[in-house]
Amino acid sequence: MTSPEPPSELELAGGNMNAAVVRVGDTVRRAASPQTPTIHRLLDHVRAQGVGWVPAPHGFDHQGREVLEFIPGDVAHSSSAFLDADHVLDEVAVALREWHDATATFARGPEDVWWEDPREPAEVVCHGDFAPYNHVFRDGHLVGAIDFDVCTPAPRLWDLAYTAYRYIPLIPHVRDDVPDGDGADRTHWESGAKLTRLERFLTAYGPVDRPGDTATARPYASAELLAQVPARLFALADWSVAQGSPDLHRHGAMYRAHGQWIRDGGVLGVTDR
Repeated sequence: MTSPEPPSELELAGGNMNAAVVRVGDTVRRAASPQTPTIHRLLDHVRAQGVGWVPAPHGFDHQGREVLEFIPGDVAHSSSAFLDADHVLDEVAVALREWHDATATFARGPEDVWWEDPREPAEVVCHGDFAPYNHVFRDGHLVGAIDFDVCTPAPRLWDLAYTAYRYIPLIPHVRDDVPDGDGADRTHWESGAKLTRLERFLTAYGPVDRPGDTATARPYASAELLAQVPARLFALADWSVAQGSPDLHRHGAMYRAHGQWIRDGGVLGVTDR
């Protein structure tokens, strides 16, 4: 399918995973990747399940770029005060649950191409980067998500771990002694407040059936999610340091330090400051 090519292009901010991102009319154009056809089929499926906050795919333009619906609003590329609001935490958790439940019924096949090999148990298709810089807000409310390049079949907790890391956030306090490098992400939230926010986030996500568990569905416990976060961050660190970008190398060092800090009980306030 080929979309008509309107004349003017407006470069958009972001594009960490997909360098050139431009707006053309009511669409966004980006360089296609090997997984783009799979992702477009996934987006069509998710939208058919009633998840209307993901962009509609519109095929490819004459340059071979993917064409997606433009979602009006603001993307939080830097820290914004409204991101700390309880209602944002609730909206993000509910949206991620909607995404997961919709992707659980996606018909996967041998022709599918993903960002990386599926992680078992591949309960859903994880967004992989469900974070503020990939979310669109209007009037302080979540209205959409972008950048589905790194979608991969994986456990629900794989996605929840990184989203919680970014939104709670599960990062060291500004006073914590953590060797995470100059300019690393830090927070003013104390341990008790982080744990309260994490509990709220998991409650908003809702009850989940555990594979092989006949007990009544229940929300994930904070301990279940915290046990997953280090592995999630170590995997991200490995990918980051394998890239040629100095910025990504710095991020990789930060992710590794934060993963170790969480593994050592930092979120629980166990480590020394």
